[in-house]
Amino acid sequence: MSSKNLIRLGGLAAIIAGILRGVNSFLPSSNNPNATISILYLLTDIFLLFGIMGIYSFQYRQSRSWGFFGFILAIVGIAIIRTGSISEVSLYPIGASIFTVGMSLFAVGSWIAKELPRWVSILWVLSTIVGFMGYFIPSLNLLFVASGVIFGIGFAGAGMKIWSATSK
Repeated sequence: MSSKNLIRLGGLAAIIAGILRGVNSFLPSSNNPNATISILYLLTDIFLLFGIMGIYSFQYRQSRSWGFFGFILAIVGIAIIRTGSISEVSLYPIGASIFTVGMSLFAVGSWIAKELPRWVSILWVLSTIVGFMGYFIPSLNLLFVASGVIFGIGFAGAGMKIWSATSK
């Protein structure tokens, strides 16, 4: 399979990941989700991984070290999230923080690369800001939901750009 087709599939994965991430925002949060929700989260993370790989491959030359370090941190963040917990200590907050910092750096790299629409980078950074506010200010927990939707729109938008750009 050609690298162009792999990048195109990464764009498709980003579209699916963005949609799933937006949907997941409305699911009830729990420390012990049921099997269906757990599978949905796993699928979202898998599509996020392939989507990030596709997005990075689409613009890696132009995104410089910002894009590279953002890409690495985002991947590490997802890996930590998937680890779950160690000795009854949840690793989710650590993994999610690393992922969001990584995506913010990735957004800077994308901004520099000028391969994706500018609004994609803006939405990724905005989702980080809104998500942290919603997570750390209990009265604003609705912002945590909004953060997932904002991120999902940005991620799906990046995927649509890649899908259409590689179809030629």
